[in-house]
Amino acid sequence: MKRTSILTSFIIFQSILCWLSPATAVAQPTAVAQPLTSRSDTAISYIERGNVMFARREWERAIADFDLAIASDPNLAYGYNSRGAARWRLKDYERAVADFDRAIQLDPRFAEAYVNRGKARYQLGDLDGAMSDSSRSIELDPKRASGWYVHGLARGGKGDYGGAIADLDRAAKLNPREAEIFSNRGVARLNLGDLDGAISDHTRAIKLNSDFFMAWNERGVARRMKGDFDGALADYNQAIKLNPRFADAWFNRATYWKVKGDLKQADADFTRVIELNPHMANAYAQRGLARLLNGRDVEAEQDFARCLTLNNNMKQTLARLIEEAKQQSAQSGSVR
Repeated sequence: MKRTSILTSFIIFQSILCWLSPATAVAQPTAVAQPLTSRSDTAISYIERGNVMFARREWERAIADFDLAIASDPNLAYGYNSRGAARWRLKDYERAVADFDRAIQLDPRFAEAYVNRGKARYQLGDLDGAMSDSSRSIELDPKRASGWYVHGLARGGKGDYGGAIADLDRAAKLNPREAEIFSNRGVARLNLGDLDGAISDHTRAIKLNSDFFMAWNERGVARRMKGDFDGALADYNQAIKLNPRFADAWFNRATYWKVKGDLKQADADFTRVIELNPHMANAYAQRGLARLLNGRDVEAEQDFARCLTLNNNMKQTLARLIEEAKQQSAQSGSVR
């Protein structure tokens, strides 16, 4: 989903794509029925050690072990699947896809490799590929929650929020302990205007994983849209506390301060967003509007110029918002 206005922060559906858990991301040696040899025994030992590194979130060390596993036996599909999962964690999506491709070539019925490739394709913006891979995973293993999960994400990315909810319902029934499923369903519900449903899903996600900072942020968005500004602020604060480098939460809180008229605090939070993500055009636009309302015209113009350098498609919208801000200033008498 895209933000429809730079005055209002909405949720980008893709923003909270997460792996379900480290344990489900890496195939275990028993996942694929292949004859064992002395070479495959050696490969399995490397994979087992790599899985330990994966669980510790030591991705590069995990990849090193998976490299050794593949070198020991290049015909074991789950060696490539495991390395692809670790590469995904490092955001090396293209090489992850290549590993999943090889895993599927070696074992065309490897359901986990299909769903993992679907996740990587989703991150690369290939929604059709993600749909195709997750559909194949569902065909091979309809009780695998992650297949329905990725299928739902892809449908949501295409704007089919009703379909996304249906898929995420299936995923939630199969795996009711995964916070990401509920939070993504909350995103879809918000896109359909079901604010209560969105809040309920994000609350469920938070109960399952109180450190899930994205769920706190997304619940804050839903609460703000519902008019619960105090609740929204509390959620944004918690998201920032859990992950001080999460720019979206800073942006949402800055917008909250701006709506409340605390332009100094809004400026500070928008500045933090820009420090974290200097390519976010919306942040420059919003900080510029706050500075314009605060009488800092020269600095505001600098922000507007930077915004349009980053995204010239915002030109007409920004011009309208600047005019509205000037009218607001004239009416309040606080700014020329």
